[in-house]
Amino acid sequence: MPLRLLTRIALLLAALLACAARAQATGFLWEATRGADRVLLVGTLHVGKPHFAVPPAVAAAQVVAFEANVFDAQASLAAAQRYAMYADGAPGLDARADAALLARLRRIGAERAGGLPLCCRMKPWMVANTLVLLEAAAAGLSPAFGTEALLYQFALAGGKPVVEIEGVEEQLRLFDEAAPSVQLDYLRYALDSVESGAGRAEIERLVAAWERGDEAAMESLAGEMARSDSAARRFVAERIFRGRHPKMLAAIERYAASGRLHAVAIGSLHYFGADGLLPLLRSRGFTVRRLP
Repeated sequence: MPLRLLTRIALLLAALLACAARAQATGFLWEATRGADRVLLVGTLHVGKPHFAVPPAVAAAQVVAFEANVFDAQASLAAAQRYAMYADGAPGLDARADAALLARLRRIGAERAGGLPLCCRMKPWMVANTLVLLEAAAAGLSPAFGTEALLYQFALAGGKPVVEIEGVEEQLRLFDEAAPSVQLDYLRYALDSVESGAGRAEIERLVAAWERGDEAAMESLAGEMARSDSAARRFVAERIFRGRHPKMLAAIERYAASGRLHAVAIGSLHYFGADGLLPLLRSRGFTVRRLP
């Protein structure tokens, strides 16, 4: 066999091995036990990269639990129409936001999405979340490679039941319950973060910490969110994060005691910080250990 061909084969094998190694970038996985109770805890990301993978230890799970089954298209669409959009005939965002805010939104929309014809019917918080997804896409990240999507495909392929802690409707209602002024502040904050580049940098920090399995970095990110002086960030920290932890904790305890091993998929940042799920579980008598 010619040396050149051998060299090419060697390089190809090296590349394949490198890809296999990258596929082990599985983020955060813990096992929580209390007596006979046992549950697997998966720290998720809503967006990801092609080499992201389901942690191998999750294969032992009999049930997969999500915060919400966003893959139920009918339920997700109905919830979005109810909570994320202004009702037909009602004034839209163009009648509720000042001219300066609308001008910024149209400019960012033109730059990021070739025009954003959603600024009038979507509520401010939904526009803000859409901008975050656009920034993630600009950073090379996709919901198709996010942990939830991978786990959902894993569950389908294995014929494993899927259950929800909250549901899409409950999650969207939390955003919609924010006062109109807070929703507009949330949109301004999203626009500020896009214009300054801080939003994309934060997304990249979060993803990099997840890829490294860096708990210290995640603790730092959670702490920054809790200490923010922005009304919008405080709303996210207090309602979207900490405010949901009691229900998440109760669900984890219920799943752990069910007699069936559940893999519980919850956003990674929920586990960290003084009021995160890991210290809360330990305070309830669970032993929590990190799994590879």
